[in-house]
Amino acid sequence: MVDALLDIRNLKIEATSYPPGERPRDVVLVEGVSLTLPQGRVLGLIGESGAGKSTIGLTSMAYGRGGVRITGGEIFLKGRDILKAGVQGLRALRGREVTYVAQSAAAAFNPAKPLMEQVVETTLWHGLMGRAEAEARAVGLFKKLGLLDPQNIGKR
Repeated sequence: MVDALLDIRNLKIEATSYPPGERPRDVVLVEGVSLTLPQGRVLGLIGESGAGKSTIGLTSMAYGRGGVRITGGEIFLKGRDILKAGVQGLRALRGREVTYVAQSAAAAFNPAKPLMEQVVETTLWHGLMGRAEAEARAVGLFKKLGLLDPQNIGKR
């Protein structure tokens, strides 16, 4: 689809399983998934725990965590085949054009780092703005979200 923000076609995701006392074997986690997300729309994935929702979401950045790998299908972001982007292309894309936001705050943030550092790190890494501007923008977002003490919550 030409006007699609994200177009995933016939996605297949596999991982290697290492059962105790057995030889490692490849297992299919997701197979035959296709979806299209038009620009300006919202798409929700629902299913049981362990059904592959997060795994599918991470593929929108061509990412597979912990030995998980994309073994089939196509993933187009704004019409570009991101599976052919290469390491540098993916680094430029992740956090700038596409981001994965975990549903669990425990999974989304590192408790050993101040919140502000985590909120602004991608903006700074991509050189989109300076630290002062990024932090001011973050405080604005904290206010918009109705968080208590938005001026200081980033220090936590």
